[in-house]
Amino acid sequence: MVRCEVLVIGGGPAGSTVARYLSRAGVKVILVEKEKLPRFKLCAGCISARAELLLPPGWKRQVLSEIKGGLLGFRGRSYVEVSSERPVAYIVERSSFDSYLVEEAVSSGAELWEGVEFIGFEEGKAITSAGKVKADIVVGADGFYTKVGRFLGYKKRKFFRSLEFWEKEDIGERVVIDIGLVRRGYAWIFPKGDEVSVGVASSGKEDLLRVLKDYASKTPYLREKSVGRPFGWMIPFAEKEEDLQLGKGRVALVGDAANMVDPLLGEGIYYSLLGGKLLAEAILESQGDFLEAYRRKVREEILPQLSYAGKMARIAYRFQRLAFGMGEKAVSRFLDLLTGKKTYKDLYRRGLFELLLSPLHFENFLHIIIDKILERR
Repeated sequence: MVRCEVLVIGGGPAGSTVARYLSRAGVKVILVEKEKLPRFKLCAGCISARAELLLPPGWKRQVLSEIKGGLLGFRGRSYVEVSSERPVAYIVERSSFDSYLVEEAVSSGAELWEGVEFIGFEEGKAITSAGKVKADIVVGADGFYTKVGRFLGYKKRKFFRSLEFWEKEDIGERVVIDIGLVRRGYAWIFPKGDEVSVGVASSGKEDLLRVLKDYASKTPYLREKSVGRPFGWMIPFAEKEEDLQLGKGRVALVGDAANMVDPLLGEGIYYSLLGGKLLAEAILESQGDFLEAYRRKVREEILPQLSYAGKMARIAYRFQRLAFGMGEKAVSRFLDLLTGKKTYKDLYRRGLFELLLSPLHFENFLHIIIDKILERR
């Protein structure tokens, strides 16, 4: 039987970040990844620029595209565009990006068990396909389908369903986002090197393949009007403290396993990196209950962002035409969010103030009423 101080299950951004920080501080860490690296990973691969300080030096070698602006559309038409002189986000290929982060964790001292699957717990020990491990702390960073989380009794209740395909296209250093196509979510076109990622995500029950086909046929930003081979995956999210699943006893969850995803944009990589850093700090700093220290840090640094993003999501997705009608000024503020100059709290308060005071949106309210009447027919 193998012994270690911390056993980390999952080699994504969250798990590798925990392993890197702890190993660098001299903690004996075993990092378990069930696939051989690099492994295929479904994800649009967008990282907001505010994540830069959480990443190791040299990480930009993994960047396929720099994002310096974007377009917001309503139902595939009527676009508003904003731009920035500096990158506000970066696009990576998750297979190589995750491998790079794992390599950084190993370089810091973590022991990698590659192609090894976590099976469960037995008498205080973690059972893997490579044998039993006695660990002081176990970290579940094993994504949406977290097996560690299921052993703790957690179930996913809030999530986006996503569908994505790729094709050769050039849309420059910008992203395209369209709302109004699904009840809660959006369609996107992201540059990815010499290709684009085209997809749609929704927390509703729409036929996503039909929506994606219709979107691809109508958007002016794709030359090919047909859908390539689509791939689907799930994205959990949290809007309030009860939605976060951070662990029990000596077992902690982080990243998608803990539902650390933005409920408005669906951004998860930034929160996985930040959550991994906070968990590592809690383990290193705590003299007693590391999990309570971890909860406190998440409550202070992550929960307010997710909570205000949830408030914005409930308004923006309920009144999508109205959200689009707020136009360029509102969209430009998201660039400040992505670079860390503004928080979701800032955006929510400013946006709500303008929404309540501006008489210019009366026409949008009429459109909303008309849309609802037509939907009921």
